[in-house]
Amino acid sequence: MKRFFYIQILNQFIIMKNLLLFLSIGLLISCESTLVEKSAGVANSEGAKYIFGSEEDNQIAIDLVLAYADKNTDLMYEMMTDTVRYWPSQGGEMMVLSRDAVHDVVNQLHSPYDSISRNVWNAVPLDTEGTAYTRVTVAFSESRYLKDGTQENVRLIDRIFLRDGKIFRIHQWDAEME
Repeated sequence: MKRFFYIQILNQFIIMKNLLLFLSIGLLISCESTLVEKSAGVANSEGAKYIFGSEEDNQIAIDLVLAYADKNTDLMYEMMTDTVRYWPSQGGEMMVLSRDAVHDVVNQLHSPYDSISRNVWNAVPLDTEGTAYTRVTVAFSESRYLKDGTQENVRLIDRIFLRDGKIFRIHQWDAEME
């Protein structure tokens, strides 16, 4: 009789354990997954925070960097707003350009070179809380093959600003590279 009593208790324990396991799995399956936005640093002196931007904006910025090297001005034209502000790496003032000038500007900037190749190292899209644009920082190397047969190697960082999937501003920094 004692043995029968222990077997019943053991069976009830196994049933409860299986029921608990079944309920736990059901609860996990029914839970909705949520994406938690994490702060990615301080965006300005007022304390606004950065949050990570979209992969789509990130890809547009990378595509622009590579399209410039390939002189693909048609693609660049499609990526830009009607007016684009460009702050060149070598000092000077910010240029305000019409999107229609992209072809001529790119050809002028490429004029000393036979070709340019770029290798993207990384790209990070960031949104500032409370704003309607994304800034993507793209770091890359560039090899410039000049028409006289020499070569220049530089490190570049482009900060590309996008709103509604279109580029409206570009800031650029560069440094020589071995």
